[in-house]
Amino acid sequence: MSRVPGLEDGSRTSVVRMPMTSRLIGWGPGKRALGLLIILVAPAPFLDAYTSGVLIQAYIFGILAISTDLAWGYSGILTFASAPAFGLGAYSIGTVFVHISMSGWSIPLAIAGGVLLTCVLSVGMGWLAFYSRTKVSEFYIAVLTLSMSVLLSQAVLYGGAFTGGSNGLSGFESIELPTIAWYLIASLALFLCIVLALILVESDCGLALRAIRDNEVRCRYLGLNTPAIKTLVFVGCNAVAALAGAFYAIYSTVVSPSLTGIILATNVLIWVALGGRGTILGPAVAAVFVNAITPQLSTTIPLYWQGLLGLLFVVVVVTLPRGLLPEAWRGLVATARAVADRRSGGAGRGAAEHSWSVNSDATIAISPGESLPAPQEVGGVVLKLISVGKNYRSFSALTDASAEISRGELVSIVGPNGAGKTSLVRCITDGEERSSGQIEIAGQALGRKPPNAIVRLGVGRKFQSPSVFETLSVSECLRVASWKGRVPSLWRRKALVNLPEESVEVIRALGLLAVWDAPSRDVSHGQRQGLELAMVLALQPSLLILDEPTAGLTMPERTRVGELLTRIVSRGNIALLLIEHDFNFVKQISTRIIVLHFGKLSADGTVAEIAESKLVKEIYLGRSKEEAHS
Repeated sequence: MSRVPGLEDGSRTSVVRMPMTSRLIGWGPGKRALGLLIILVAPAPFLDAYTSGVLIQAYIFGILAISTDLAWGYSGILTFASAPAFGLGAYSIGTVFVHISMSGWSIPLAIAGGVLLTCVLSVGMGWLAFYSRTKVSEFYIAVLTLSMSVLLSQAVLYGGAFTGGSNGLSGFESIELPTIAWYLIASLALFLCIVLALILVESDCGLALRAIRDNEVRCRYLGLNTPAIKTLVFVGCNAVAALAGAFYAIYSTVVSPSLTGIILATNVLIWVALGGRGTILGPAVAAVFVNAITPQLSTTIPLYWQGLLGLLFVVVVVTLPRGLLPEAWRGLVATARAVADRRSGGAGRGAAEHSWSVNSDATIAISPGESLPAPQEVGGVVLKLISVGKNYRSFSALTDASAEISRGELVSIVGPNGAGKTSLVRCITDGEERSSGQIEIAGQALGRKPPNAIVRLGVGRKFQSPSVFETLSVSECLRVASWKGRVPSLWRRKALVNLPEESVEVIRALGLLAVWDAPSRDVSHGQRQGLELAMVLALQPSLLILDEPTAGLTMPERTRVGELLTRIVSRGNIALLLIEHDFNFVKQISTRIIVLHFGKLSADGTVAEIAESKLVKEIYLGRSKEEAHS
C-alpha cells in the first residue's frame, strides 16, 4: 500500500485514495451516456411499425423496472406498488380522455391527477409501513403494497362504465404521432431515466440509500431520519411509475385491469431480479428483453413461455443471486484484466488481486469536521437519569434508576447478565423504550424522541456487536457517519469527508487504512469494532455510549482501545458511558463505576470504592459472603 501522508505523521488532515467503481474500462460518464443513447436511438430508421411498437412498450416497462430497482435494489423496500402506480397513471389518462375530453389542457390535468393520487396513496402506505410505532417486519410493506394491488385491480374490474370493467377502456382519442416519433420519445425517456437514476445512485444520496438497505438501525443511530427517507423514495419511485403508466396509455390507447394487478407487479420484480438488483441498467435491460420477446414466445409456445420465464427466474436466483448482468459484467472485466495482464507481462495482477488497496485515482480527505453544538460548557452535566424504569409487560428490567454523568467522566456500568445494562442504554438512546421516569441530555428532556433526534442532541451509541454497513467499504461507512444526520446531495458525491481527530486516531490505531476500500463485511472482527467506534466518534457526541467495545478483541487491541478512550475523555469535551464485563479493563480506564443489579443502581463510586466493596465481590465477581468477609 502506498504511503498516506498525514495519518503516519500525526497531522490532523490526511488524504487517502479510494477507487472509482463506476469506471468502465477507460470510458468516462460522457462516453457511456453517448454509447447508451446511440444503442437506443440508432435502430429507429430501420425498424418496421410492429417492431417499433413492441420496443416502445418494452422501453416503457424498462422505466417501470428502474423505478422498482431504486426502491428495492438500492433502498431495500420490497414493494409490489409498481403495478398499482402504473395502473393509476394509465387509468387517469383513459378516464379523462373517455369521460371528459382529449385536449391540450386535459393531458397535463390527467397526468397530474394520476401522479397526485399515486403520491397521496404512497404517502399513506409509507406512513403505515415506515412510521409505525410498533416494530413491524421489513416485509410489511410488501404485504401492504400487494394488498393495494389486489384492491385497485378489483376496483377497476368492478368500476362499471367509468373504468370499463373487465374490458377496460380502449380506442379512445389520443395524440397522433408517427411511429418513429413515438419510438424516439420512448427511447429518450428511457435514456433520461437511466442517466438520472445513475446520477442519483452514484451520489451521496445513493450511498445513503445503500446504507439504509444494509443496516437501517445503524443509520438511525447515525442521525438519519430513515422513515422520512424511505417514504420519499417510495413516493418518488411510484410517481415515476405513474408517469410511465400515463405514457403507456397515451401511446397504446388501451388500459385494462391487468395493468394494476399482481401479475404485472410480480413480473416487475422478476425483471429486476433477473437483470441484477441495485444496478439500474440490469433491470432495464431485462425488462426490455423480456417484453420484446414476449409477443413471439406467446405465439410460438403460448402454453409454456410464462413457465419458462419462471424457471429462468428460479435458476438465476439460486445460482446467480446477483442477477445476470452483474455476473456478465464480472466476466467481461475479468477477461479485460486478463488481456491487459498478458500484454503487460503480469504487471497488473497485483492490483486486481488487492482491489481494496489505497492505490486508485479518486481522493478522499479526512479533516476535522464541525462539532455538534454543545449546549453546556465543558464540565457540565451531560446525562441526567431521574427515576428511570423499563418494563417488559409484567417483568421490570429497570427500576428507579437515577444518576448524573458530566463531561470529562468515563463512567462504567457493571453487573451480571440480566442486570438491566442494555435496557438502560436503550432508554437513553430511544425515547420510546422508557416506561417511566425522565432522562435529560445537557438539560434537554428526551421525551419520546426517536434515535435520530436523540443523536442530534449529542448522543452516540456503539452496539454490543459491530453494527456497520456490510456492502459498503470502510471509507464509505465513515462517509455516511460524517454527515451527522444531514441529508446528503442528490446529484454528486463530495470529494472531502470531514472526520474529527478522535476518529482519525481510531483509524490509525486499529489499522483501518490497510482495508480502506474493502467491504466492511470482509474485514476482521477487531477492525469492525474499530470501524463502528470511528463512525460513532465521527458524530462528535457529547455523550458516548459504548456497549462492550472490546468484545472479541485481542489483548493488544484492548490496550489500544483503552488508551484511546482514556485520551479522548481526558480532553474534557465528552462524557463516556461504558458497558463492559471485563472488570480489569473497567478498573484501568474508569473515573467512576456504577453497579447495576436486578434492575437497580446498587452502588455508585470511585474505582477504588467499587473494586473493594462487598457488594461487587458478591454479585459481580461471584464470591460468596464468607469469601468476601475473609
